[in-house]
Amino acid sequence: MLIKQVSHSIKNFVWFRIPTIIYCCLFIGSTCVFLFCCDPKRKSDEQLAKQHCGSCHLFPEPGLLTKSIWKNEVLPNMAFRMGLLNLMEGAKYAPLQDLVTVASTLPGSPMVTQDEWQSIVNYFVSNAPDTLVFAQKEKIRNLEIFQSFHYADSEETIPLVTLVYADTIHHKLFVGNRNGKITQLTNTFKTEKTFQFSSPASHLMYDQEDGYLISLMGIMDPNDQLKGELIQLKSENANRDLILDSLKRPVYFEKADLNGDGSKDYIVCMFGNYTGALVAFESDELIGYRKHLISPLPGTRRTLIKDFNGDGLPDIIALFTQGDEQIILFMNEGNFNFKQKTLLRFPPVYGSTYFDIADFNHDGKFDILYTNGDNSDYSQILKPYHGVRIFTQQSDFVFKETWFYPMHGASKAITTDFDLDGDLDIASISFFPDFENHAEESFIYFQNSNGKFTARSLPDATSGRWIVMEVADIEGDGDQDILLGALDFNSKVPDPLFQHWEEKRTSILLLKNILR
Repeated sequence: MLIKQVSHSIKNFVWFRIPTIIYCCLFIGSTCVFLFCCDPKRKSDEQLAKQHCGSCHLFPEPGLLTKSIWKNEVLPNMAFRMGLLNLMEGAKYAPLQDLVTVASTLPGSPMVTQDEWQSIVNYFVSNAPDTLVFAQKEKIRNLEIFQSFHYADSEETIPLVTLVYADTIHHKLFVGNRNGKITQLTNTFKTEKTFQFSSPASHLMYDQEDGYLISLMGIMDPNDQLKGELIQLKSENANRDLILDSLKRPVYFEKADLNGDGSKDYIVCMFGNYTGALVAFESDELIGYRKHLISPLPGTRRTLIKDFNGDGLPDIIALFTQGDEQIILFMNEGNFNFKQKTLLRFPPVYGSTYFDIADFNHDGKFDILYTNGDNSDYSQILKPYHGVRIFTQQSDFVFKETWFYPMHGASKAITTDFDLDGDLDIASISFFPDFENHAEESFIYFQNSNGKFTARSLPDATSGRWIVMEVADIEGDGDQDILLGALDFNSKVPDPLFQHWEEKRTSILLLKNILR
């Protein structure tokens, strides 16, 4: 029962989203505004579906899922969202303690009649395939520039890692787990200290001014409760200071001076569940921090902060992974006002998980590296559109997909020049690979040779269920190493593989770059 609950919880930690819930409302502030066009009775099944399932997010084509998944999993949840089920009937879609919050996101009355709803169901089910078709892939080649080293946390029955961070300045490693413990290690994996917190850590960074900063989720499982925190951990001792509290499941944060007053502000991704937000906390000498809402959408996974338009003010790019999946550029107009531009948008069943930026083609403009592969909500089947993508910038903030590698359950990708040949390679992990047939796709290294990527992996890629990845020069020898953290939940995992995990108990896998 615990494993089943934990498996459900991981849907929003890997990372923190609900890909197959189809929102049929437009969030403005905390209000849900429903969009209607003309008389729906005169519309065909297709018109009704596109009207109500594409008004505030990219319309999901029926071919993205199978008939049975649409009928038995996704559409019933959609009915709840559209007010066709009462709150108790839909209670299985949200924690009991969050039902009041959930109710605030639902319509006061059904958005469609029962006949109209049946027309929508008919459209998706009749046009969906019985099974999804997968393209043939080249065989993954052996990876030879890394050597594997295993670290096991002897206190854990199975690895439950939620965080791995490499502090290359002080030559320290930090490993956080689901039980709220953070272990401080040397870069040779010798334990120095352990810290016990009230909830699991999701992100950690070192700041020269404030030392180690850590976001605590409050509750890791899907929820809308204000129990998350941002804390400061002094590097010289175990003391900790509270910076921010009452956060709605924070999964990521940045520190930057957004308004140019000389004081750093915090930008926090409050993932939440049904509700959430991207929020900036302005440093204020009188009250501590002043809250500014950047976006009321839930499911913010990550932000990047940089002056993208060259006006001297730091802008924000954010990935939203829940309902209306998209990558948005928030252009800073001063005084915590932002102009919003959507760079990329994806169907709500895509399962967006991570993004990064880099100049892959050396044209002076940043491109976007993107992964999608969350697969634990209401459509737990392998999907041919899960994988790793590069979107090349064609002109000012206009992007085109130029590379795609299908990778079941892709959850994160990081790019750097691993092999030191002058171009950008990619390391990627999957939390939901095809464990039955291609468990080696838990980790794939894409070697770049003149713009062509070759997929490589290694036997130890199957030694854990990787949920986090860190890239850093662990040894200080001038090349980039990789740290993989495992959260070994037994969901859709073959028994022999799970038994191997139990025996090995690899919490962290270090892939040591041997080029130098």
